[in-house]
Amino acid sequence: MSDADSIAFSELAEVNPRVSLQAYDDDLAVSFISMSDVSEGGKWTTRKERRLGDVRFGYTAFLESDLLFAKITPCMENGKGAHVTGMKNGIGCGSTEFHVLRAKGANNARYLHHWLQASMTRIKAIAYMGGSAGQQRVQAQFFDRYRVPKLSPTEQCQAATILDTADEAISKTEAVIAKLRQVRTGLTHDLLTCGLDENGHLRDR
Repeated sequence: MSDADSIAFSELAEVNPRVSLQAYDDDLAVSFISMSDVSEGGKWTTRKERRLGDVRFGYTAFLESDLLFAKITPCMENGKGAHVTGMKNGIGCGSTEFHVLRAKGANNARYLHHWLQASMTRIKAIAYMGGSAGQQRVQAQFFDRYRVPKLSPTEQCQAATILDTADEAISKTEAVIAKLRQVRTGLTHDLLTCGLDENGHLRDR
Protein backbone atom coordinates (compact mmCIF):
# COMPACT_ATOMS: atom_id res chain seq x y z
CA MET A 1 0.00 0.00 0.00
CA SER A 2 1.62 3.25 -1.16
CA ASP A 3 1.49 6.51 0.75
CA ALA A 4 -0.71 7.92 -2.00
CA ASP A 5 -3.32 5.25 -1.33
CA SER A 6 -3.12 5.43 2.45
CA ILE A 7 -3.56 7.89 5.28
CA ALA A 8 -2.27 8.16 8.84
CA PHE A 9 -4.86 7.12 11.40
CA SER A 10 -4.36 10.41 13.24
CA GLU A 11 -5.59 12.23 10.13
CA LEU A 12 -8.89 10.39 10.41
CA ALA A 13 -9.30 10.76 14.16
CA GLU A 14 -8.17 13.10 16.93
CA VAL A 15 -5.96 11.28 19.40
CA ASN A 16 -6.69 11.93 23.08
CA PRO A 17 -8.71 15.11 22.42
CA ARG A 18 -9.04 17.49 25.33
CA VAL A 19 -12.42 17.35 27.08
CA SER A 20 -13.40 20.34 29.22
CA LEU A 21 -15.76 19.50 32.08
CA GLN A 22 -15.64 22.90 33.77
CA ALA A 23 -19.12 23.90 32.66
CA TYR A 24 -20.76 20.85 34.24
CA ASP A 25 -22.04 20.56 37.80
CA ASP A 26 -20.44 18.06 40.17
CA ASP A 27 -23.81 16.36 40.73
CA LEU A 28 -24.26 15.54 37.05
CA ALA A 29 -24.50 11.79 36.43
CA VAL A 30 -22.04 10.52 33.83
CA SER A 31 -21.02 7.12 32.51
CA PHE A 32 -18.01 5.44 34.08
CA ILE A 33 -16.02 2.89 32.10
CA SER A 34 -13.18 0.89 33.63
CA MET A 35 -11.07 -1.58 31.67
CA SER A 36 -13.21 -4.45 33.00
CA ASP A 37 -16.31 -2.80 31.52
CA VAL A 38 -15.20 -3.39 27.92
CA SER A 39 -14.75 -6.74 26.21
CA GLU A 40 -11.93 -8.15 24.16
CA GLY A 41 -14.32 -8.02 21.23
CA GLY A 42 -14.66 -4.24 21.44
CA LYS A 43 -18.00 -4.06 23.26
CA TRP A 44 -19.04 -1.84 26.15
CA THR A 45 -20.46 -4.64 28.29
CA THR A 46 -21.10 -3.19 31.76
CA ARG A 47 -22.84 0.16 32.13
CA LYS A 48 -22.20 2.15 35.28
CA GLU A 49 -22.82 5.72 36.35
CA ARG A 50 -20.94 8.00 38.69
CA ARG A 51 -21.34 11.51 40.01
CA LEU A 52 -19.13 13.80 37.92
CA GLY A 53 -17.60 15.33 41.04
CA ASP A 54 -16.25 11.92 42.00
CA VAL A 55 -14.54 11.25 38.65
CA ARG A 56 -13.74 14.70 37.32
CA PHE A 57 -10.07 14.34 38.24
CA GLY A 58 -7.75 11.36 37.96
CA TYR A 59 -9.62 9.68 35.12
CA THR A 60 -9.77 9.88 31.33
CA ALA A 61 -12.72 11.90 30.02
CA PHE A 62 -14.48 11.27 26.72
CA LEU A 63 -17.66 12.17 24.86
CA GLU A 64 -20.50 10.44 23.04
CA SER A 65 -19.33 8.30 20.09
CA ASP A 66 -15.64 8.45 21.05
CA LEU A 67 -13.47 5.37 20.57
CA LEU A 68 -11.57 3.72 23.40
CA PHE A 69 -8.37 1.77 22.71
CA ALA A 70 -6.60 -0.03 25.57
CA LYS A 71 -2.97 1.04 25.60
CA ILE A 72 -1.52 -1.17 28.33
CA THR A 73 -0.33 -4.75 27.91
CA PRO A 74 -1.93 -7.32 27.79
CA CYS A 75 -5.27 -5.53 27.40
CA MET A 76 -4.17 -3.97 24.12
CA GLU A 77 -3.08 -7.27 22.58
CA ASN A 78 -6.30 -8.91 23.78
CA GLY A 79 -8.48 -6.41 21.91
CA LYS A 80 -9.89 -4.36 24.78
CA GLY A 81 -11.71 -1.25 23.60
CA ALA A 82 -15.11 0.10 22.60
CA HIS A 83 -17.10 2.58 20.54
CA VAL A 84 -18.99 4.34 23.33
CA THR A 85 -22.54 5.40 22.51
CA GLY A 86 -25.55 5.98 24.72
CA MET A 87 -23.53 7.50 27.56
CA LYS A 88 -25.29 9.22 30.43
CA ASN A 89 -25.60 12.91 29.49
CA GLY A 90 -23.17 12.23 26.63
CA ILE A 91 -20.16 12.25 28.95
CA GLY A 92 -17.91 9.46 30.18
CA CYS A 93 -14.93 9.10 32.48
CA GLY A 94 -12.84 6.01 32.90
CA SER A 95 -9.53 4.25 33.00
CA THR A 96 -6.39 6.24 32.28
CA GLU A 97 -5.20 3.16 30.38
CA PHE A 98 -7.39 4.08 27.39
CA HIS A 99 -6.33 6.11 24.39
CA VAL A 100 -9.36 8.11 23.25
CA LEU A 101 -9.95 8.71 19.56
CA ARG A 102 -12.61 10.90 17.96
CA ALA A 103 -13.56 10.77 14.29
CA LYS A 104 -12.63 13.94 12.43
CA GLY A 105 -15.10 15.63 10.11
CA ALA A 106 -17.20 13.22 8.06
CA ASN A 107 -15.08 10.17 8.85
CA ASN A 108 -17.14 7.23 10.08
CA ALA A 109 -16.62 6.27 13.72
CA ARG A 110 -17.78 2.70 13.19
CA TYR A 111 -15.26 2.26 10.37
CA LEU A 112 -12.50 3.55 12.63
CA HIS A 113 -13.70 1.26 15.43
CA HIS A 114 -13.34 -1.78 13.21
CA TRP A 115 -9.80 -0.73 12.33
CA LEU A 116 -8.92 -0.30 15.99
CA GLN A 117 -10.26 -3.78 16.74
CA ALA A 118 -8.48 -5.43 13.81
CA SER A 119 -5.76 -7.88 14.81
CA MET A 120 -3.37 -6.31 12.29
CA THR A 121 -3.69 -2.97 14.10
CA ARG A 122 -2.99 -4.53 17.48
CA ILE A 123 0.04 -6.39 16.12
CA LYS A 124 1.48 -3.20 14.61
CA ALA A 125 0.88 -1.32 17.88
CA ILE A 126 3.19 -3.67 19.79
CA ALA A 127 6.18 -2.04 18.09
CA TYR A 128 5.16 1.31 19.61
CA MET A 129 5.04 0.16 23.21
CA GLY A 130 7.20 1.79 25.83
CA GLY A 131 7.72 1.52 29.56
CA SER A 132 8.92 -1.09 31.99
CA ALA A 133 8.37 -4.82 31.52
CA GLY A 134 4.83 -5.81 32.43
CA GLN A 135 3.70 -2.17 32.34
CA GLN A 136 4.27 -1.36 28.68
CA ARG A 137 1.88 0.97 26.93
CA VAL A 138 1.24 1.94 23.30
CA GLN A 139 2.48 5.49 22.75
CA ALA A 140 0.13 8.01 21.14
CA GLN A 141 2.63 8.49 18.29
CA PHE A 142 1.56 5.10 16.99
CA PHE A 143 -1.51 6.69 15.41
CA ASP A 144 0.69 9.16 13.51
CA ARG A 145 2.69 6.30 12.01
CA TYR A 146 -0.05 3.75 11.44
CA ARG A 147 -1.50 4.06 7.94
CA VAL A 148 -4.75 2.64 6.60
CA PRO A 149 -6.35 2.68 3.14
CA LYS A 150 -7.70 6.06 2.08
CA LEU A 151 -11.48 5.65 1.70
CA SER A 152 -14.15 8.29 1.26
CA PRO A 153 -16.71 8.74 4.07
CA THR A 154 -19.27 6.96 1.90
CA GLU A 155 -16.96 3.98 1.39
CA GLN A 156 -16.15 3.96 5.09
CA CYS A 157 -19.86 3.83 5.94
CA GLN A 158 -20.46 0.97 3.51
CA ALA A 159 -17.57 -1.05 4.93
CA ALA A 160 -18.69 -0.39 8.51
CA THR A 161 -22.27 -1.46 7.76
CA ILE A 162 -21.11 -4.78 6.32
CA LEU A 163 -18.84 -5.46 9.27
CA ASP A 164 -21.52 -4.46 11.79
CA THR A 165 -23.96 -6.85 10.10
CA ALA A 166 -21.39 -9.64 10.29
CA ASP A 167 -20.75 -8.92 13.97
CA GLU A 168 -24.47 -8.97 14.71
CA ALA A 169 -24.82 -12.37 13.01
CA ILE A 170 -21.87 -13.70 15.03
CA SER A 171 -23.40 -12.41 18.28
CA LYS A 172 -26.73 -14.07 17.53
CA THR A 173 -25.01 -17.34 16.67
CA GLU A 174 -22.95 -17.21 19.85
CA ALA A 175 -26.13 -16.63 21.89
CA VAL A 176 -27.76 -19.69 20.32
CA ILE A 177 -24.65 -21.78 20.98
CA ALA A 178 -24.57 -20.63 24.62
CA LYS A 179 -28.22 -21.60 25.06
CA LEU A 180 -27.67 -25.01 23.46
CA ARG A 181 -24.73 -25.61 25.78
CA GLN A 182 -26.97 -24.91 28.77
CA VAL A 183 -29.55 -27.34 27.42
CA ARG A 184 -26.88 -29.97 26.84
CA THR A 185 -25.53 -29.53 30.37
CA GLY A 186 -28.97 -30.14 31.85
CA LEU A 187 -29.64 -33.05 29.52
CA THR A 188 -26.29 -34.63 30.33
CA HIS A 189 -27.03 -34.46 34.04
CA ASP A 190 -30.49 -36.00 33.62
CA LEU A 191 -29.31 -38.80 31.33
CA LEU A 192 -26.32 -39.73 33.46
CA THR A 193 -28.20 -39.64 36.76
CA CYS A 194 -31.63 -40.95 35.73
CA GLY A 195 -31.11 -42.91 32.52
CA LEU A 196 -33.78 -44.01 30.05
CA ASP A 197 -36.63 -46.46 30.52
CA GLU A 198 -37.45 -49.35 28.20
CA ASN A 199 -39.35 -46.95 25.93
CA GLY A 200 -36.41 -44.62 25.53
CA HIS A 201 -37.90 -41.95 27.79
CA LEU A 202 -36.10 -40.22 30.60
CA ARG A 203 -36.82 -41.94 33.90
CA ASP A 204 -38.45 -40.02 36.70
CA ARG A 205 -36.05 -38.85 39.35
